[in-house]
Amino acid sequence: KSGMKRALPLLLIVFFLNSHRADSQARGYNPRGGADMGEEVSMIQLIANPDAYDGKRVRVLGYLHLEFEGDEIYLHREDFDYSILKDAVWINLPGDITENQRTAINDQYVICTAIFRSHRHGHLGMSSGEFDGVTRIEPWPRRPAGPFTPPPPQRKKVK
Repeated sequence: KSGMKRALPLLLIVFFLNSHRADSQARGYNPRGGADMGEEVSMIQLIANPDAYDGKRVRVLGYLHLEFEGDEIYLHREDFDYSILKDAVWINLPGDITENQRTAINDQYVICTAIFRSHRHGHLGMSSGEFDGVTRIEPWPRRPAGPFTPPPPQRKKVK
């Protein structure tokens, strides 16, 4: 029995670590964890001025839809709904992304860090560029329901 008493805490720790790992994988793909490096740009900036970001690691927000021959990040969900492919950038997902991670990010607004390629345009050349070398792609949370209350303006002190 004493061996069992000693093994129980170890088993609990292993169980906790594995359940935490599975939970973090279900949120998306971020193998290094924490903050990532990349120039923060909008999808509009990439689409309007692609050559300025060619070959650069960027961080964007957009609506991700994954399907056979159609993995793309769109400017808006409505751009996907109406098949406006010029408002989308093709994404080459990492080979080690799991099916659970794909499910967690599909049909969601996401934050993505990747290398932008302005001269590649995805399947049949229909997109406005490609993302390669993805190091992070995770769901972007919705803002809380209710009216938005902006912070009060900062007043300058008069001397």
